[in-house]
Amino acid sequence: MRDLRPDPPATRARQRRPVALAPPKPAPSATIEAVKKTPPTPTRKVVPIAEAASRRQKKRARESWAGAMASVPDDPDEAENFTMLGNIALIEGHHEDAVLAFSRALAIAPHAVSARAGRGRARALLGQHELALADLDIALRKERTAALHLVRAASLAALGLLVDAVKATSRALRVDPKCAQAYYLRAIFGSHVDAEDPQVTSDLGRAAELAPNVVLYSREHAKRLMGMEEYDLALADLDKALSVSPDDPTLLHMHGVCLKERAVNAPSGRQVVVGSRWFDEDRIRANEAALVSLERALVLAPKQGELFEAIVYSIVQAREGMPDEAAYLAALDRGVAETTNECVYLSVREGVRRRRGDIAGADVDKARMKELGIDRE
Repeated sequence: MRDLRPDPPATRARQRRPVALAPPKPAPSATIEAVKKTPPTPTRKVVPIAEAASRRQKKRARESWAGAMASVPDDPDEAENFTMLGNIALIEGHHEDAVLAFSRALAIAPHAVSARAGRGRARALLGQHELALADLDIALRKERTAALHLVRAASLAALGLLVDAVKATSRALRVDPKCAQAYYLRAIFGSHVDAEDPQVTSDLGRAAELAPNVVLYSREHAKRLMGMEEYDLALADLDKALSVSPDDPTLLHMHGVCLKERAVNAPSGRQVVVGSRWFDEDRIRANEAALVSLERALVLAPKQGELFEAIVYSIVQAREGMPDEAAYLAALDRGVAETTNECVYLSVREGVRRRRGDIAGADVDKARMKELGIDRE
């Protein structure tokens, strides 16, 4: 790295020339020169070297990388170069290389705050949380930033020190009162300390307010509000999140469930009779709106896994409160054929088929349940 500090007056006088065709070239960095002689490393953005080593060469590249750093003299100016290389390694996800680079910088300049903070981050990402805390505590004595407090909070939480993690996020907010991530992390850690703490809801709401384009914050606030049966407020958050990510199946599922549950918890509306069954008109309209989101979520969700099965179940629940029994049976058929909870849907489908007079179909379902070891009699 070129030394940009001004030269002393005597030195500048010696360097004066009547005509300067070009400024003198700075001496090459010992760090860069050493790295150029090694196999490709994560520092390819800093030095013009070849492509990254293949997986078979990874161990040799790492050994050469460490050897190159050991060959650099203990020049104070080189600490900055090692710190720069460590930051690039961090960005590229090579956390072990980052620790090596930052450690070499600290061996040259033990009081280098940026190298100390960088090594703390790298160690936290490697899961070396106690070592990370040792570095972060030293760095925070000289450089109190919200980002460092949050890395420290995450390491404390990983070690199970949740109360201390909450305190660390609060310190981050004292440094930066508008840090949305700090509010979010304080809510997450705080919910594990006291799930009923109203501060958790408040912090999630503040995070969503400060960073409206971060879907995670709005989604988690909406989830919290749904658990409190505050469906109108939850829908406001979900609508905001869907404006940012309209094809997110998790958000669409939550939106449909929220609409459905809001109707379930609302006062009864006008009753209408269809066939021999009574239905609430308001609930029918709410379920129709919910099914728009739920059916879209089903199309977008992966065809296996918890989310898919949860969406199928929510669609069955919504269809149950609708007059169209054929659509309800189709939803149950999907539950039987496409989920791992076949027996749950078989049991319900048998009753619907029997009520509709489809005795043969009901008997098939009953026989299948006996095969599965379920006997309703």
